Amino acid sequence: MADLNEHEFASPLRGRIMAGAIIIVFLGFLVRFVQLQIVEGPALRGAAIEQGLKKIERVPVRGTIYDRRGRVVAASVPSFSIAVTRQDFDPVRKQTLPLLARILGVDTNYILERINQGGFYTRFQPIKVWRDADARIIAAIEERRDLLPGVDIVSESKREYVAPVRASHLLGYTKEISESMLNRLDSTADSDYYHPGDVVGTTGMEQVRERELRGAKGYEFKAVDARGQAQSRLNNGITDVPGLDGDNVQLGMDIDLQEYAEQLLGAYHGAIVALDPRNGDILALVSKPDFDLDLFSGKTSKREYQSVMLDPDHPLYNRATQTRYPPGSTWKLMMAAACLTTKTIPFDFKLSCPGSFTFGNHTYNDDAVHGSVDIHQSIVRSCDVFYYRMVLKLGIDSMYKYAREFGFDQPTGVDVGHEGSGYIPNTKRMNKLYPRGWTLGYVVSQGIGQGEIGVTPMQQAAYMATWANHGVWVQPHAARMICNMATGKWDTVAYKSRKIHVPDSVIETVRRAMYGVVNEPGGTAHQAAIPGSKIMIAGKTGTAQNPHGKDHAWFDCFAPYDQPKIAICVLVENAGFGGVVSAPIARKLINYYLTGTREDPPPAIVPNTPAYRELKLLKFGGKSSPVPLKAVETAAAPAVSAQPVKPKTAAKPAPKRHAGRTQYEIAWRRMG
Repeated sequence: MADLNEHEFASPLRGRIMAGAIIIVFLGFLVRFVQLQIVEGPALRGAAIEQGLKKIERVPVRGTIYDRRGRVVAASVPSFSIAVTRQDFDPVRKQTLPLLARILGVDTNYILERINQGGFYTRFQPIKVWRDADARIIAAIEERRDLLPGVDIVSESKREYVAPVRASHLLGYTKEISESMLNRLDSTADSDYYHPGDVVGTTGMEQVRERELRGAKGYEFKAVDARGQAQSRLNNGITDVPGLDGDNVQLGMDIDLQEYAEQLLGAYHGAIVALDPRNGDILALVSKPDFDLDLFSGKTSKREYQSVMLDPDHPLYNRATQTRYPPGSTWKLMMAAACLTTKTIPFDFKLSCPGSFTFGNHTYNDDAVHGSVDIHQSIVRSCDVFYYRMVLKLGIDSMYKYAREFGFDQPTGVDVGHEGSGYIPNTKRMNKLYPRGWTLGYVVSQGIGQGEIGVTPMQQAAYMATWANHGVWVQPHAARMICNMATGKWDTVAYKSRKIHVPDSVIETVRRAMYGVVNEPGGTAHQAAIPGSKIMIAGKTGTAQNPHGKDHAWFDCFAPYDQPKIAICVLVENAGFGGVVSAPIARKLINYYLTGTREDPPPAIVPNTPAYRELKLLKFGGKSSPVPLKAVETAAAPAVSAQPVKPKTAAKPAPKRHAGRTQYEIAWRRMG
């Protein structure tokens, strides 16, 4: 082949190919440069900074909860968790994982599972693998610090319940946030706040007031070396984000009344709701069976959690707000008001009660032959025949309208979470319930609060408060005041109130009949009267038929009659007559709240006694709360000036789960 001369080798075609290749390579570098610097620049810069920084989260102290007199109900005490930072944790080569598992007394898979739950966070984000570590675990980790890189002891807090009450369904509980809860928060403003291992209010007021109680997290930024070890604070702490402890909450609850209500309901299934009718404060809320909130404080074992979750008595179920019971004869108050307001009957209307009412081919029985009965006597003596006839005259659509007026068939809006709305039938709903058709015979029993009607004890308590307030409905609420930790000021919780559309003359007619239920001959609630007392109680009994067993016993009331300070609903499941079972419970609670007189011996530990103060001092080590208790007491004037009753017996109480520690055992012995 002939040799190529210089001119032939450097031909224009070869030059163009070479130039094109150079341009293509240059453009490739340019595109990649634009991608790295402009498109992915912010993310890469953040990752670079992140690798050089360690972001340490500071969890705020959850707000303290006080009762209406400024006494601590629930507080936060120091607790320690074990956290793992994936960047430094070497489970294989350094055998860190087996050592940590032996210290914690768990399987290695448990730790890996906990780490994987937080796997979508930065490798520098500590992941809590063990809560509420005891002194043995902390000491073991401190002694082996060099053998456990990436394992840290994180200081936080947990709930401690100081008052001698459970109040399980009012307070609710906190627990570690679940993966499903985190997923639900993805599209909310809290998506960046919660991480795996964080504690969140899950039920009750803890859930409803989560934003106020939780506070705001703080963050410290520290420079780290290539191995992830902290070297110094970034910018001498200037860039740190200060946290803010949770707001303190004062309840309307009175510890003394709550404790007595829990004692009186005892082994029954049912609910008690006591309100201050003037403002809707919940003075006491009991749902039985209940559970010990200490089970959910700190670390809860699977066995402990399942023991409550799988209990056939359903202690987690709030019977005060989530139930749907037929109201029985307590419904007659609303029926009387509806009939008089709509002028279905005049004020002087009377009918004869032969002891039963036949409609179509069915006979509806009454519990007695009442003879000639007017509106007043129909309530005092609880005549069923009167209201069998009234519901047919009134009609279910008017009944539905006035039931709504009194707050039924809708949530009250109470801040204890998970509230049902009850159920009141009307024509549209009856058509849906009975698509094959229904007759007026289906409606007769609704006149006495049976059939398809369902209400909650919370609605019934608000119903009683409405009668006490001469026709003003007020929204029940657990939180009374909230202390803003940023300003140190106590703010009163806002609540709703409205005047119902029922004439005052009708309200007073029904109120006088409620007075007669307790205080007149033939009244169904004589056992609610306080012997030898000037305190007059007004109320209404109810015995609701139950297809699954004995009747449910209701008693709704308020007192004193002239200037009401307390309204109560007592429901006892499968207990028979309301006047026999529920009325005495209400009487005891009213007498205790208004006079301080207690008919039953109290337990060994009573609020504001030396034993109570000793237990509180022991649990909190004499440390004061973030906002002085005196400030709460000043802001919260007591509803009554009742002096605590000293125990008549010295029966030793069963210690709570957290009282198993030595110092608590000693304290309990001294108190018993």
